[in-house]
Amino acid sequence: MKTNFQIFTRILFITIGLTLANSAFSETNQIDPAELADFNAYIAHEMGDQDIPALSLMVFDANNIIYEANFGYANLVTKNALTSDHVFLMASVSKLITATALMQLFEQGQFKLDDKISDYLPFNIDNPFNQTPITFRMLLTHTSAIADGAAMDGQYYFGQDSPVKLDYFLENYLTKNGKFYDPDDNFYEHKPGSRFEYSNEASALMAVLVEQISGMNFVNYSQTQIFNPLGMDATQWRLDRVKNPIVTPYEDKNNQNSAIKHYTFTDYPNGGLRSNARDMRKFLTMLMLGGKQMTGKTQILNAQTIAQMLTPQIPKLDKTVGLHIFKLEGETGMWGHEGGENGVSTIVGFNPASQIGVIILTNVSDAYLEDMLAEAYFAIGANSLN
Repeated sequence: MKTNFQIFTRILFITIGLTLANSAFSETNQIDPAELADFNAYIAHEMGDQDIPALSLMVFDANNIIYEANFGYANLVTKNALTSDHVFLMASVSKLITATALMQLFEQGQFKLDDKISDYLPFNIDNPFNQTPITFRMLLTHTSAIADGAAMDGQYYFGQDSPVKLDYFLENYLTKNGKFYDPDDNFYEHKPGSRFEYSNEASALMAVLVEQISGMNFVNYSQTQIFNPLGMDATQWRLDRVKNPIVTPYEDKNNQNSAIKHYTFTDYPNGGLRSNARDMRKFLTMLMLGGKQMTGKTQILNAQTIAQMLTPQIPKLDKTVGLHIFKLEGETGMWGHEGGENGVSTIVGFNPASQIGVIILTNVSDAYLEDMLAEAYFAIGANSLN
């Protein structure tokens, strides 16, 4: 049985969604009002069914925002309505930024994809089961045999940024006699490169490599080489640098949404980014446009690099894996990433051929967003092409 809150908000979300969606349409894209109403009702239904407090949704092409709507409350206690300024924790969608930073250095000739990463680190990774060297390509395709061990669970910090340095943690996680080293927990037994196993710690290690190769702190590198050039003014890795209001994260406890204090984690490059739909649109549009900023003034990545990222790298192991970006399930033809953390569920994607993108950000754990992504793509995005 639905709670009174869910029944009330389902009606409220439909009203809010219709207003915001209509006001956000580009003049060159006309969607049938009845189809728009059906879509907003569908989103409201999904939010009610999944008890999602707030949801930000954007559909866009290379030139325009086709649809933008912010549903629900950024905080259920204060009843602050969600706005486009609010930022969400991106969870694993953050990995797209981390991969972009590393690929910038790749196209500068700083390394080759099949180079051994240990040649670029101040420590040697001690895999106790197999001495096959780990390469950049393995990190980028989740085939490094680096596992997500229990030491990660002790690296969450609530109300503050982690006081533990990223490189210190990973060195002690990956090297023998390190403070966080557990051979059975931190590594898989299979040969690196032989199996796909999603690895958050391998993603975080990519940021350490960015630091070592560039000579810059990863936070500062991201700011100067990605966020500033793209005009992503609301996007930050560190909690203490966030200027925009942050959406309160929630998790289900006894069939009720329970607020979680804002938090960070030491291995933040694998999921600790805070951003909003408008900023993420700028980033994804850059990928659509062959690496160019929307105005065309700045080149973030080369078109050839993006084409390589969007090419399946390990088809015999997994046909959906590019270079740290995935071909999303279903018939949308979209590449992107989804994310889940305590109190947040996210998904972003774009179709390189149609140049239609979708962003969905929520502030609740374990929300299922894949169907909403597909519905947004076909009902709103594809309709804009007609």
